[in-house]
Amino acid sequence: MAQGGVELTGTSAIFRGVNQLALDSKGRLAIPSKHRAGLTGSPENGDRTLIVTADPSHCLLVYPRATWEPIQARLMRLSSFNAEIRGLQRLLVGHADEVDMDSAGRILVPP
Repeated sequence: MAQGGVELTGTSAIFRGVNQLALDSKGRLAIPSKHRAGLTGSPENGDRTLIVTADPSHCLLVYPRATWEPIQARLMRLSSFNAEIRGLQRLLVGHADEVDMDSAGRILVPP
């Protein structure tokens, strides 16, 4: 399930509503068209690279690359001597994969 309707606020997007999402037989996830602009920015910037990572509540998180990079930097600045923080770093950063959205608005979800 994904949130619906995108409202852009500065560099972040707020998703509203609910959509049923499923992987196709090739492991691709179709991003609903109403979310694509919020995830890839304007068509002029041409960056269709997204970051997919695991969430502690057993779902996937999807970020535009430009949004993910400061999140990753902030996570990695936290002390890895704390077991909970280290676990969160391993989960979020360790499972992060770059994926490209194709012209049909699909991403290949890594196994």
